[in-house]
Amino acid sequence: MKWFKTNNEIVQFLINFFLIETLGHIAIYLICLLFRIFGMPQLYQFMYSSPLIHHITFTLFLLIAITLSVINILKHKKQ
Repeated sequence: MKWFKTNNEIVQFLINFFLIETLGHIAIYLICLLFRIFGMPQLYQFMYSSPLIHHITFTLFLLIAITLSVINILKHKKQ
């Protein structure tokens, strides 16, 4: 399978953001579930009882995606 390649930064940003957001939430859920399985349900309860935690994680993943896009743009600008 050949990966889709493009020089359009907006498309790359959207793909990066979607992948980071999806994989990040899956990773957070699995870490919370792992702690819950091993007898530490406090993190799981905190993550799913706090209404702001989803906004915080969304913002964190958005900043990561923006950072990756800026690095990619600067790398292509030097070439």
